[in-house]
Amino acid sequence: MNITLQDAWGLASDRRFDNLEMPILDDPVNYGAKADAGVHEGAFLALTTDFPRQAGRFSDFLAGQNSKLAALPFEQRLSGVLRYLASPMRFEPLNMPDVHFPVSSFGGLSSCGIKFIRRHPTKAGFAQVFHFHGNYHALEKQIDELEWDGEIAQNQWLVTIVGQYWAVGRKYGDFAPFGVVLDSGIVLAQLQYLFRLFGFSFQTGFNTLNRLNDKLVPEGSFQQVLAAVTLDVPESANALLDNGEWEALEIATYQEPQGLMQRFGLLQDIVSLLACEFEQAWPAPLSLNVDKSLHETLPERDMLDVIYNRTASNDRLGFSQVNKMLDGEFLKQFMQVLQQLKTCRDRLPLEDSLMINVAWINTSGPAMGLYDEVGEPVCIAQDSKRFQHIIQDCLYSDNQKYNLSSMTLELFISVDTDKVSKSAGNSALRATHIAAGAVAHDVCLAASLFDAFARPARMFRDTKLQQRFGLDGQLLIQVLVGFNRYNNFALTIL
Repeated sequence: MNITLQDAWGLASDRRFDNLEMPILDDPVNYGAKADAGVHEGAFLALTTDFPRQAGRFSDFLAGQNSKLAALPFEQRLSGVLRYLASPMRFEPLNMPDVHFPVSSFGGLSSCGIKFIRRHPTKAGFAQVFHFHGNYHALEKQIDELEWDGEIAQNQWLVTIVGQYWAVGRKYGDFAPFGVVLDSGIVLAQLQYLFRLFGFSFQTGFNTLNRLNDKLVPEGSFQQVLAAVTLDVPESANALLDNGEWEALEIATYQEPQGLMQRFGLLQDIVSLLACEFEQAWPAPLSLNVDKSLHETLPERDMLDVIYNRTASNDRLGFSQVNKMLDGEFLKQFMQVLQQLKTCRDRLPLEDSLMINVAWINTSGPAMGLYDEVGEPVCIAQDSKRFQHIIQDCLYSDNQKYNLSSMTLELFISVDTDKVSKSAGNSALRATHIAAGAVAHDVCLAASLFDAFARPARMFRDTKLQQRFGLDGQLLIQVLVGFNRYNNFALTIL
């Protein structure tokens, strides 16, 4: 390996613009972003589309109340989880990308795959692997007999999140792995929320991912197992797989392009660093004493509606944003929701090392300036126009259609790279990016609750932001939050 952890931290910062080959920077229109279109043959099990559209109030979920969804049959619950995790939800012809998924993703290209592993029903020492195809809302029996030296209980499945670096390789080149690992944190957070909402019991602290990677990822393939969750399942779960109507089909799907490792010289080294696992004990669950009056003042929104309506507001003509009039307590309420959401999922390794700051840009509500993770002011802007210009000046390209002057807030997630590197070694690179992705997704859900859009973004000039705002540590991801002037035409897909 030719690069060090320190090099990798640098390549994940502003140095990416000068030291990484990224096709999008050279040709933002004709960079050939997508993978190869092709056909794939396999045995598929179509999952039911009779899944719930309502779950109960978002505020009830925050308060830890059980959902009525837990009483549904297993297949409906599993299908519901996958629908709100990885199946396309809406067709929005005036937006880009025009197919909307439940979670945001790097370049809008859905870079993470979901696989289920269960103990073989009849052969000891073997397992079966099933891959979820979101575009078809179906499971594929990918490996029928996989030698398995680990234990999987009869009443458990292993759910893995696989970073498919090749899905974004042509667009982001050497930088592709960083964004995909952030995506895996986003997917992991959503998966945990959905498991809790649908009444599943699960365990997230899985520390032998490289063993899984060796078994699930073909040699030479540009992908990596980034997270795994052990899911407790009823007896009917295995009956679904054993007695379901599997059908041999040929489907259209994107396939892994060849030659990416040869085209982009730093990919292999970056992926090798990201393969270092976090081997310490996982953090204990988070518990917060939140003012009960918060739940009385939150919008009366259903949890599944919040997930369904999450949007990044990427209009083809540019952001259709408006400076919505907000009261002075909005930011604190928003941050309270964000903090309490974290108690509804497992904390991730090094998540407690992340630092959060918020730039309040709206002309109404709190005073324009920088705030901490609970909404308390850090630095109030003396010149509002200059404050807005600092953020606008940090865009890497004038071609970006971000009308930041009408944004409500921008949330920054950063980390002290020296501190986490000393405590976790090379594993800090992957762990902090996954944790930052999870927190970014929390922001997206909090924004959706208030009918706002949220866009995780990673292509700003970080150094300018850090220097001019006095942010500590290195920025891992930013989330832009604002309100839409109108809603574009959309069709529900599934």
